[in-house]
Amino acid sequence: MKTQILAIAGAVVLSTFMAGECRAQSGTLEAKVPFAFEVGDKTVPAGSYRIESLPTGAGSLQVIRSANGDVQVTLSAIAVPAKNANPGPKLIFHRYGTHYFLAQIQTGDGHARQLFESQREKKLAHSEAMNEIAVLIRPAARP
Repeated sequence: MKTQILAIAGAVVLSTFMAGECRAQSGTLEAKVPFAFEVGDKTVPAGSYRIESLPTGAGSLQVIRSANGDVQVTLSAIAVPAKNANPGPKLIFHRYGTHYFLAQIQTGDGHARQLFESQREKKLAHSEAMNEIAVLIRPAARP
């Protein structure tokens, strides 16, 4: 456990120092999500969000910020091939009843970033049927 905490802390520190270099390689996306959803262990309201990916070796950190600045969530993801044939960028949510969980960020170039399931999602997955919901997104405008 102590080793895992040190490894995570090291990755966060390394990604902070590398952020300047990684921004050139990372993409920022914008999305308007019409429903409240869970990301990591946090529930966030419906609204406009900016999603930025910061590469960290085998995976990446995803920084999700609301347009008004009230919400910011940072979490880990792993790179996977996009599973949908539609090439446009999109957010993939898992829906269990009335609960939505951000599951994957597809960049539109055949690549995706898979987020890890939270304990709450794992629990709901055992008791309710899951539907996938896609929300189309677009690349953020460059300043």
